[in-house]
Amino acid sequence: MESKMKIKLAIYSFSILMMGVIAIAGGMGVLGAKFGPEGYDVAQLIAIPSIPIIIVTIVAGKLQEYIPIKALVIVGILCFIIGGIGPAFMESFSIILVFRVIFGVGVGLSQTLSSALVGMHFDGAERQKVMGVQTSAQMIGAAIMMFASGYLARINWEAIFYVHILAVISLIVVLIFLPTNKPMRSEGGNVEKVSLTGTAIRWAVTLTVFFVCGMILAQFLSIFMQEHGIGGPAESGNATMIFAMGGFLMGLVYGKLNSITKNFTLTVGCFIGAVAYLIVAYSTTVTMAYVGSFLYGLCVTIVMASIMTATAMSVKPVAIPLAIAVTTCGQNLGSYFCPLISRWGAALIGKDITMNVFIFGAIVFFVIGVVYIFWAISETSRQKKLQKS
Repeated sequence: MESKMKIKLAIYSFSILMMGVIAIAGGMGVLGAKFGPEGYDVAQLIAIPSIPIIIVTIVAGKLQEYIPIKALVIVGILCFIIGGIGPAFMESFSIILVFRVIFGVGVGLSQTLSSALVGMHFDGAERQKVMGVQTSAQMIGAAIMMFASGYLARINWEAIFYVHILAVISLIVVLIFLPTNKPMRSEGGNVEKVSLTGTAIRWAVTLTVFFVCGMILAQFLSIFMQEHGIGGPAESGNATMIFAMGGFLMGLVYGKLNSITKNFTLTVGCFIGAVAYLIVAYSTTVTMAYVGSFLYGLCVTIVMASIMTATAMSVKPVAIPLAIAVTTCGQNLGSYFCPLISRWGAALIGKDITMNVFIFGAIVFFVIGVVYIFWAISETSRQKKLQKS
């Protein structure tokens, strides 16, 4: 039991880094004012890390067969620190993007390894509970960093990147509490063949589609609030912090929610997300933006926890790291294309891009929710037939 608690503590400690890509969201308005006039798209500061994250998540599943997970976690945290803080000392936007690539490697390892550790060490109801708390941990980490970035932006644009120093705490906890397990192929003997199921691939595709619009709040909220006179960097930082707090609170009760909604959990999450985006889109006060952000935090936790848990359950234990890696890859692939596709969708709706991206995102979430209503009905029927037989 004591060993399990140490593993949980270690997992939660670096799960706070999993949403590190949006840590600077509270300062996007200030970064836009600095680099926008020079012709740079500051949304790339959030989008670019998705490229190395995609590559890392593909490779990480295989690396775990040969390299101890603890070593990979430590490398990931170090990349997070170096790539996260480095831009504060640079003036060139191109070099800053290089550091964001290094940063993406760290985030990618954190995302893949955290969820894989949960799947490897916990089963059944305990796995669902730990996955929910893990999601809470990443949300509270995002809340702290986004809140800080909004206020650090008042100092100067360089100070925004100091939020990533939080990872030092993660490094210390992992060094102390995470055990060093031998990789699967360390003995050189035969190991069970690792393969994915069609169900696991479907979950990966679903998360990809969700995150095509899943990063809209992080990439556009700060600019939306400034353009519409709702608030500045501090207020947008507060909004993104409230989003993370919503996710944190939902993570604490996710197990209970899932026991009630069962196969309809993903649909519930998507519908909440659609309502959240519509509230933000039609916000005329900072309070409305805060409410929408809070609801969207609930949505992200529900969607992430339900899909990651379902992914782990869809394959054999030996294939869990690979399945989680592929699903995480899908998440980041969607995140990378989010600004491109969401802007395209917004342009189809009207000229107010920063407002219409939220409307477009609400439509996408609603469609996913409807699709999974039919899946939930079918899956519930299948499970009842299995119980009778």
